[in-house]
Amino acid sequence: MLFPYALVLNHRVFFRDREVVHTDSDGIFSSWIEPFWTQYPIWSSIFYVFLIFFQAILINRLSIVFRIGSEINLFPGVLYLIFVSFFPEFQHLSALSIGMLFFLFALNALFQTYKRHQDTGKLFNAGFWTGVAALFYAPFIAGMLIVIIGAFILKPVKGKDWLLMFNGLLVTYFLTFAIGYAVGMDAGIFLEHYAVPVHFHIPFVPIEASSFVPLLILSTAILLALANYQFYLSKKPLRSKKNIDILYWSLLVFAASTLFFEGVELQHMILVALPLSLLLQDSIVRIENPLTAEIIHLFIIGGVFFFQYQNFL
Repeated sequence: MLFPYALVLNHRVFFRDREVVHTDSDGIFSSWIEPFWTQYPIWSSIFYVFLIFFQAILINRLSIVFRIGSEINLFPGVLYLIFVSFFPEFQHLSALSIGMLFFLFALNALFQTYKRHQDTGKLFNAGFWTGVAALFYAPFIAGMLIVIIGAFILKPVKGKDWLLMFNGLLVTYFLTFAIGYAVGMDAGIFLEHYAVPVHFHIPFVPIEASSFVPLLILSTAILLALANYQFYLSKKPLRSKKNIDILYWSLLVFAASTLFFEGVELQHMILVALPLSLLLQDSIVRIENPLTAEIIHLFIIGGVFFFQYQNFL
């Protein structure tokens, strides 16, 4: 049922204008995205819908396999689709949306390191997939901080674990440079993209009218997740509690990343949709009256359609 849901929420991408989606934070792997999005509207829209649908499936898998929620359900995937579909500014194929796929692979590998005294390459994989995500969208390099913190939460970290994490990250850059050099690409292009645009600044200031509502809704969702920390941890096994702690660190790191990366657009806030979709599922399960839950759901869907068609009203 997730694919029809993704298609309905994102049907407007098939008819919207194809504006330029490039930002200063886009990595070297993102050069094909803009021409694909602008020159092939139907195929790029189909690709985008399948992309977020697959990401929703992976998020549900993370929740079920690693017991993030209090019970098995599909709410995390549904919440993720709602977050990435709520505003027109979020609904386009971008380096961030593709990089999110690879960071989900990294998070899956990280969760598998729980109590592994003989690591079989999971930390290397976590670093590797984080590097691939960062080569699409540079701010995903902040995901390495999540990998490092997560490793300390899940297991005793030794010297070789540091090597595994950073070797995984560096291998992605080395292979990209080696392949580019072999095919005759200018080394200056790599140096330009490898230079992560980091500096402290306050984004979205002054707040424009088009940014106020998205920031307000996401801020409210973050506050709701923070207020329910103890509730989300209650009656969970130890491994689940550790995974939830990692999600809270992810929320903190991704939210703070808006202050340190140049060229951050409003779509950057989709980064917090990943931990929020996994955390907020228990708040939905907590609603005992099905009618109340359905009314809230319909109200949210109405909000999605309102923001998509507000220019026609």
